[in-house]
Amino acid sequence: MNAPNRLVDSSAFQLTREQTADLLYRYPHVPAAEAPSILTFLRKGRHLDVGMLTGDERLKPYLDRFTADHAKHFRVGFGGASAVVAALAAALVVCWLIWEAVKPAAHAA
Repeated sequence: MNAPNRLVDSSAFQLTREQTADLLYRYPHVPAAEAPSILTFLRKGRHLDVGMLTGDERLKPYLDRFTADHAKHFRVGFGGASAVVAALAAALVVCWLIWEAVKPAAHAA
C-alpha cells in the first residue's frame, strides 16, 4: 500500500532457485556468462531461496567449490565493516547515556 513500487532490473530475479541449483551442479562446466548469474543470485536473491539453496546437502560440494573459486566476491569490504563497528559503538554510547540518566544517585553519608 504505501511501499514504493520500483522496477528492479537484476539478473538475481531472472534465475529461479532450481535454475541456480542446476547451474551449480554443472559448475565449473558452465558458460562464463552464467557464473555471474549464480553470484548475483547468491548475493541479491530472496533470502528464503538462497537459504534453501545453501541448505541443500546434495548441493553442498558444488556450492563450496563455487564459493571458494569466487571468495573475493563474498568478502565484506572495508566500508561495510566500518559501518558495523560504528553502529556497535553508537549503540554502546546510547546504552551508556541511558544508564547515566537513570541510575540512582549515590548517597553521600
